[in-house]
Amino acid sequence: MTEAGVKDAGPRTDEQFAEALAEGIRIEPDPEAGETFSTHAVMTGGTRIDEVSAERDVILRDKIVNYSLSEKTRGREPAPLTMSRELVEAARHAFIPPSGFGEMSIRHHILIIRVGRGRGGGTAATRLLLDSGVGTVKELAPDVALRRLTAERLEPRVGYLLRNAAASVIDELTEFEIARLCESLGERDSRLVLTVDPRVRFPESLLDRYAADVGEPPAAGDVLSIHLRRRLQERDPDGRRVEEILEHPTVLEMLASSADRNDRVARAASFARIIADAEQAGDFDLAKIAEALKRITGASFDGWFDGLELGDRCFAIALATLTGYSYEIVSEAATRLEEELLPPVAPAPGEQRPDPFRIRRTERLATVLARVSSHPVLTRYGVTPMEVVTFIDPSLSRQILDRVWSEYPETRPKLLQWLRGLARHPVRDVRRGAANSVGVFAVQAFDYVRRFVIEPWAVSADAVDRQAAAMALISPAQDASVSHATRQMLWEWHLDRSAVQLRNTAVRAYGHLGHVDIDEALDAFAHLATENRYNLSQVIANSITLIIVNGDEQVGLETVRRLRLWAGSPDVDPPVGSIRAHRESTWQDDEADRRARMFVAFFAFLTAAADAKLVRPVDDRPDATAWYGLLWLAHRSADIAEVIADLWGEALVNPVSHEAASDVLTVWAISIETDSLGREAFARLVAAAVRHRRRARVTVTKLARSWSARSDADAPLAAAAVLAALTEPGISTESNGQ
Repeated sequence: MTEAGVKDAGPRTDEQFAEALAEGIRIEPDPEAGETFSTHAVMTGGTRIDEVSAERDVILRDKIVNYSLSEKTRGREPAPLTMSRELVEAARHAFIPPSGFGEMSIRHHILIIRVGRGRGGGTAATRLLLDSGVGTVKELAPDVALRRLTAERLEPRVGYLLRNAAASVIDELTEFEIARLCESLGERDSRLVLTVDPRVRFPESLLDRYAADVGEPPAAGDVLSIHLRRRLQERDPDGRRVEEILEHPTVLEMLASSADRNDRVARAASFARIIADAEQAGDFDLAKIAEALKRITGASFDGWFDGLELGDRCFAIALATLTGYSYEIVSEAATRLEEELLPPVAPAPGEQRPDPFRIRRTERLATVLARVSSHPVLTRYGVTPMEVVTFIDPSLSRQILDRVWSEYPETRPKLLQWLRGLARHPVRDVRRGAANSVGVFAVQAFDYVRRFVIEPWAVSADAVDRQAAAMALISPAQDASVSHATRQMLWEWHLDRSAVQLRNTAVRAYGHLGHVDIDEALDAFAHLATENRYNLSQVIANSITLIIVNGDEQVGLETVRRLRLWAGSPDVDPPVGSIRAHRESTWQDDEADRRARMFVAFFAFLTAAADAKLVRPVDDRPDATAWYGLLWLAHRSADIAEVIADLWGEALVNPVSHEAASDVLTVWAISIETDSLGREAFARLVAAAVRHRRRARVTVTKLARSWSARSDADAPLAAAAVLAALTEPGISTESNGQ
């Protein structure tokens, strides 16, 4: 969806709302859709959900209000970070318990695990929490103030993990504080596990009841085996290739070198990731992998990176920023960085000019421990092969960026200037890479990077800059050490006392961060939807679509439930700290807010319905097609199906949305026309949508007949399935006023 920045003269009529919605929900090919191809994505939302056309995103000038992050404006604290799905799945399916794990338990709702880094303590703690029956695992910042964890702030049946707890945190754990924590956790049926360096001292009186030591870690070979089998399961279902890899002399040598190391669990898991990536990339050269691991493990990484020549070092930094992009793009970015750091000068008379053929790609890739592989890329003209460059070890990207920022402070201004330039690159994915790198630097120096890069982007009149600011907040918002400050700032930005540019950026950022705290994102959207001066509805719709595309089923369910709530035009209290919270509103103001929120509900629902789509066919059936995302979610979850059916039923008859809803439903019908299971799921959902809704039933009946009326009908099979479903028992023909 594109953004509009049109000044709003006041409350709009149904006709004006409907015209705006129909203009926003345009069913047309996206010329940039699919410029990149991801084998990991389940759904895509095209390009409109996370970046808009800058030329149509005109933001009228507004006074930028000053604010202080220390001012108490929030109604609640940011929630702890939810552990990533990848880490949870690894704890469930790739965990080998250390000795003594069977005797460990969270008997008093709290457990302190004494374990050194790299010995699998975090994974063991996660597994203990999952085995205790919690529904979700969330991570606390290492320096969190445990005294702030009260029953009111804890969530029910949540497992809280505090990795590598700081000594200051342990100092708080008096017997009284432990008892209070246990009581608060017990009230919410939640658990707390801390991992602590064994060298950290804490009261002996707490050792027996609340502390446990992790025993001897599992063998490196066992860890490597289970991680390899998990990562290569689809490619090697019978495990034969994994057995060949595990018996390779080079692998045995790598394992032997780790056998007696304290961090052998972490090293073996890292080996598995690197080997699996090489196998999947078709570049399985164990000798090269082993040599690379020797050069980048531990202290040798510093020597390797610091010893690179300027050109190679710039290429490594560019690849860390743009890993997974074409060699040409990375090479061009590296050249720009080198020129930024050391501007070229004209050669003196008689001085030999640099040889343009001095740099060979093969040698550079070997020097920076990278590989090139060919991947299919979907462009506007079809699928074409592209040579993509990546590090042999994906973790190098973060290590390099951390090293550059922490050890080369003189380069920071030039480095940030280079990233600002990349953020204006004509290729969208390069802009994303630049913004992500700014976010990595923000984790290390949040206030510095915020003031000099992120905020100038956020207040820009250009949509491209605001999009960069939003993406730069992803890393710090998901890092426990700075997540609180990042999300506090984001909450400030969304309030109606902030500049409209900041509010626009906040909407975008919440789209990328909705899975971190879905309630916080949806509460922000509820406030932003009522903005009367500027139209933020399209940006909100795009961000809600992005949340649905990237979130799990629970996030999807919470999101569509909130849309259904807004569609019912409820009263919603403005957030603490907003201008609206401190002034009296008239009934006309409240009615305008309800209508604006209702409009955003239908707009966001139909945007997600039109844009979110599976990346590939839904299953392996010969007639399977790529379903629209909301249909797929409804097919998988009865709870989601109920809500989506309600939204369809309301959208098809509401004067604001009925025209656009009819168009989107038609597109759905066409998309599953050749898919027998898709037609069945579609017909079932549509039938549920019109149950007890006479007007919706009439509308759907007319639509279905139009899909099969012409000789060149678009969806006759889908039409037949829907019409048959409408005649089944339980589909009421009586009116309930709708």
